[in-house]
Amino acid sequence: MNYPGNPALGSDVQQRIVATFEQTLDLAIAGNRQEALLGCDFVLRMDSHFEPARRLQERINAHSGALSHEALADLMPGMAQPAAPTADDDLGFLPHLDDFDGVGGLGLADLAARGGLRDELEQLFAERRYAELVARAHQESAALAGDPELGRLAMSAQEKLESAPYVNKFIAAARAALAAGQTAEAERSLEKARSLDPDHPDIGEISRSMQARPATAGGTAVDEASFFTLESAAPAAMPSLEGKPVAPQVTYASESDRRIAQLLGEGDAAFERGDPQAAIDSWSRIFLIDIDHDEAARRIERARRLKAESERQVEEIFHDGLSAGEAGDLAGARRAFERVLELQPTHLAASEQLQLLDAGQAPAPRPTSRGGEALEPLPSGFDGTSTADLKEEILVPPEGAAAQPRRERKEKVVAATATPAAPGKAKRTFVLVGAGVLVLALVAGWLLFQNWDQWFPNSDNEAPVQSSSADSIARAKKLQEQGNTAIAIAQLKRIPPTDPLYAKAQELIKTWEAPTAPAEPAGPTPEQTAVRDQALSEAREAYTSRAYLLAAERFRQGAEIAALEGTDAELFDDAKRQLVPIAAQLQLFRDHEWDMLLPQLWRLHESSPGPDIDRLLIDSYYNLGVRELQRSNPGKAVEHFHEADKLAPADAELDRNLQFAETYQAREIDLLYKIYVKYLRFR
Repeated sequence: MNYPGNPALGSDVQQRIVATFEQTLDLAIAGNRQEALLGCDFVLRMDSHFEPARRLQERINAHSGALSHEALADLMPGMAQPAAPTADDDLGFLPHLDDFDGVGGLGLADLAARGGLRDELEQLFAERRYAELVARAHQESAALAGDPELGRLAMSAQEKLESAPYVNKFIAAARAALAAGQTAEAERSLEKARSLDPDHPDIGEISRSMQARPATAGGTAVDEASFFTLESAAPAAMPSLEGKPVAPQVTYASESDRRIAQLLGEGDAAFERGDPQAAIDSWSRIFLIDIDHDEAARRIERARRLKAESERQVEEIFHDGLSAGEAGDLAGARRAFERVLELQPTHLAASEQLQLLDAGQAPAPRPTSRGGEALEPLPSGFDGTSTADLKEEILVPPEGAAAQPRRERKEKVVAATATPAAPGKAKRTFVLVGAGVLVLALVAGWLLFQNWDQWFPNSDNEAPVQSSSADSIARAKKLQEQGNTAIAIAQLKRIPPTDPLYAKAQELIKTWEAPTAPAEPAGPTPEQTAVRDQALSEAREAYTSRAYLLAAERFRQGAEIAALEGTDAELFDDAKRQLVPIAAQLQLFRDHEWDMLLPQLWRLHESSPGPDIDRLLIDSYYNLGVRELQRSNPGKAVEHFHEADKLAPADAELDRNLQFAETYQAREIDLLYKIYVKYLRFR
């Protein structure tokens, strides 16, 4: 039967589309609706004329469960495989582009004779001109059919073209997140783009922009919401039930991976010794190998936080010692300073205070600078009076100058510049000059008073002009009548308090600004009420089954719609109290520390089993499986999913992802895999 789609596509592309649609049919028959819809969308993106995929999409949307073979029987005939491509068939990577003239008009014979076709295609691929490469391959389909390497190059270009819309979308999201200061979100979007097209130039540009941002206090610009985990570039060691990790035999893909794993181990060892700074130094060297290493960034951030908290505690203990010394409690001060040196042996101030105590002196706080660091003591012998070398620079008067009367100093200056006059003559001169100045001032004041109106005709205080204010009130009333109340109020607020119409303006403002009675809060809608009732019903059932974790989640869901009352509120409070003994395990789960959490959960499972422990075990194994899928390691994901499946064999979502991981154990990872796993969510 003919291919039920665009006949212009090459036979190779038709085979790919048919194979993908067959897998989609299997998913629909197995009841995997979301995966089947994703497969239909993928097929239609490759060939929008492929009607069987469109009809299957409509039937999946119209039914809630699995589709039977009979319901899909009419789609089966269209699945006949197209004939194998021949040398005369075009590869059909794109619709026909017969007007493409190649490079310099060279024909196939010329290019093949000189190896020009290979060089041309490789150059186009290196320059990321994938559309031209595919079009060129379309023209030279016969040559590509006889050269598998050139065929693979053309297929790679086709895959780059197919993934380009997704890559551009993720890059745009990363730019927007980076512009908003959301570094973690930008990194997540960038990682999605990198998984599809690791060589895209925009990815490197955004990564460099992120690295160029100001560093945090810890020295590395990382997201504040990230957490310290025990993931590494090498496969993580599975902890034993005694809490001691059992190191597996690790084979590294490259020397860089081996060196990264070594630096991670060195940092871990330093961190366990209680030396967070040495750990940060070791982990920071990883960025010289891999500038985007997320695990190193997370560990550095956690170590930085713990280091800052330790330093804060040390300073508190140090100041407690100073306070004890000031209060006369020398023994308490000594204990505090010794405790500081235990926590931070390089604390110089604590060492100095202990030396003072050993010498029989009471501790004394050292003067500090604005930054909090102790100032250096003044040179010995400095008494504050040896200012001879600084007098000229800071203009210090000579010794004894401050004690001299001002009149005496003035007379000395006068004596240095002029010949002293006779005392009687100087006094008479001063009296005559002063009398003359006083007479002139009186005459000028009298003339000014008598001629004020004539000389300053516009200086009289006129009555405030009311026309402007009246116009403002009239305009405001007109604006308010037109519905522009806010503009009218702004107009009235311009009238100054000295204006006679100010009171009237304020009265209008109060009237127009009078708050309207707040509307009664609307209750939940019927749909929200139904959701709340369902959540509370599930919460009560879970509480009865001692599944307090699920009960607390459902009670919280109901409380977000409307406040809990009566028995529901009491059960909610009791469910939260029941979870207090495993609060540390819940925090590890929220921090994505599933590797560290599993040994603790297994011990609790053996000592005091319960639904909450079982659920944490299942979800931890499930999340580890999802994480391995996202790391393109389906084999490791299968192991985690199998462990979860032993505890929850009826978990449909778990079974679906287990089948997905098992399928890709024997199949190469393709674009459909990458799209699917990138949007899996942790529990």
